[in-house]
Amino acid sequence: DVILCGHSYGGMVITGVADRLGDRIKALSYLDAFVPEHGDSLNGLLPKALPPEVAAQFLGGFRGAALEKHSGMMQPIPAEMFNVVAAKREWVNRRCVPQALATFEMPLLLKGGTNPAVKRQYILADGWDPSPFRYFAQQCSGKSGWEVVKVPCGHDVMVDMPDELARLLIKLV
Repeated sequence: DVILCGHSYGGMVITGVADRLGDRIKALSYLDAFVPEHGDSLNGLLPKALPPEVAAQFLGGFRGAALEKHSGMMQPIPAEMFNVVAAKREWVNRRCVPQALATFEMPLLLKGGTNPAVKRQYILADGWDPSPFRYFAQQCSGKSGWEVVKVPCGHDVMVDMPDELARLLIKLV
């Protein structure tokens, strides 16, 4: 009866966990998140989800940051870019840390173990751009077993609209 919620890159993680745990998963909630298939990497999904020039900007920024001082680490994207509520941006930025570029480059290798009966929810934060997540919401919309919900806020729904997010997640119980 496990319910997993993955935000942004976390969609990659919950997809992999659901694939490995199969029947133990009750529901998956993709919170403004990537929805990968076998062999996809986050950086490989960006050109599918964004116009070419925008995807190139993101990829160039990620790879350029990782090359600085040969660290392999990408710097966090500022909360302002995700249209986080202005009063909470500094709070969010203080909590963000670098992430290894390799996590964005590594393909997700699935075994096909996700239970097809798992409930799936896609929550699209509909108040910021350029969002790659509109693509994934559209891909999930109308698919059997999926519920797609739009919320009027920036990318960090858990910061901007925590009560609404809690209501949406409780529906999966």
